[in-house]
Amino acid sequence: METLDLNKTYGPTVAALNVNITLQPGRVHALIGENGAGKSTVIKMITGLVRPTSGHMRWQGRLLDIHSPLEARSLGIVAVHQELTLVDTLTVAQNIWLGHEPFGRLGTIDYKEMNLASTKLVGSMGLSLDPSTVVGKLSLSEKQLVEILKALSLNPQLLILDEATSTLDDKEVEVLHGIVQALRSENRAVLFVSHRMKEIFQFCGYCSIMKDGSVVFESDTASLNEHLVITKMTGREISQAFPAKNVDQNPAKTRLKVEGLATRNGLHEITFQLRSGEIVGLGGLQGHGQAELMESLFGLKTITRGSVEIDGKRISLRNAPDALRAGIALVPEDRKSEGLFIDRTVEENMIACSFSDCTRMGVISRSRVRAVVSTIVQKMGVKAPSLRESVRRLSGGNQQKVAVGRWLTTHFKVLLLMEPTRGIDVATKIEIYGLLRELANAGVGIIITTNEMIELVGLCDRVLVMFEKGILTELAGARISEHNILAASFGHRRAIHDEGT
Repeated sequence: METLDLNKTYGPTVAALNVNITLQPGRVHALIGENGAGKSTVIKMITGLVRPTSGHMRWQGRLLDIHSPLEARSLGIVAVHQELTLVDTLTVAQNIWLGHEPFGRLGTIDYKEMNLASTKLVGSMGLSLDPSTVVGKLSLSEKQLVEILKALSLNPQLLILDEATSTLDDKEVEVLHGIVQALRSENRAVLFVSHRMKEIFQFCGYCSIMKDGSVVFESDTASLNEHLVITKMTGREISQAFPAKNVDQNPAKTRLKVEGLATRNGLHEITFQLRSGEIVGLGGLQGHGQAELMESLFGLKTITRGSVEIDGKRISLRNAPDALRAGIALVPEDRKSEGLFIDRTVEENMIACSFSDCTRMGVISRSRVRAVVSTIVQKMGVKAPSLRESVRRLSGGNQQKVAVGRWLTTHFKVLLLMEPTRGIDVATKIEIYGLLRELANAGVGIIITTNEMIELVGLCDRVLVMFEKGILTELAGARISEHNILAASFGHRRAIHDEGT
């Protein structure tokens, strides 16, 4: 696939400008850049979701004008988009083969053949998914794997992976890496989009960097390093990603105290404290209780035993309103379906948790709403055409800023963030790191879960590593390292050592 001077404009807005990219068979090609750099527009043009304003594409030696995703698929061009396209009420097998189901002699769907083919495909990835499981019962990472299986069932000649690893843990990323390398060995082309720098060098042999709608740099990845890539992406030097940690927490000022907490979903004997001004990370392999703990602290899981205190006062967490009244805020993992009203405006999302502060005698004050929201938008650096813009139209990074920013209109004491930088470009990540440290310095206690090991090491004042639904160990200071977190994640407390030993 070659793009030849592809351009896409929306009125006066230039989304893509003279884009030339060559995707060669047998090569994994990275396409990277900040949110809004033009990557998604290029992918949409290649897959037929949008028509170029000008320019051409060449596929297998002939010029193309792709009118629809269906036409692209017929040519062997298949994409796994960041947004899931699954039907929650159908099974894994039904989702994988949706639109190209196997039919029997009587013209009806051959479900036996569908399940057999799904089992074979799942097995080839080394996964343990049951093809008969209803997709709505799966975790977000499992749904992402089904999305990838769905694309592979179409036998792609060009596979586009747009942030396909953003919800996967390290083990699942390794599985996908094996699949990508197998496609490469079969002389197929792969276009790989990720904001995880480690994966760019792990997966890809060549890289195109976009900025402001144009390709500004190309090179084989062997000639690159992370510093150069970030500089080319942002157009400026990035001296330090993480702000300085807080080493002056007052041990007497405990924001959150949890003792002996247990839940119906398996958490047991969870005991820890969160101090004012502190950022604590929850480490561990996916599925060992991090998400359940965060949801329990926000009243979304039933606590069967133990106690929770905020500022020394015991609280009841029967539901989310209880948590909100106690001063606990949550930014969930799936911002689009759980953290935002995705089709509502920036203004409506920002004010959703604090309408009472913007009412007079039961009537919403529009001027007060605009004043409050404008202040938060400016503080968060949200880039949107107007406060009335639909959140769906914003980039992933700006959506995340809205999801976090809405809580700044409230009076929270504890902020729970699940995967706070998933699918966000490097520059926006750095902005969010700075914001979280600023909130901590103002006295907020913050807990985060993240699949990004570097965030646990670089951002957190302490890391609580979870194993089999409990807290195995606590790491602080020089003991916060990738080695120690990984050792504890596998249950090896004895393998933990001080840095430099």
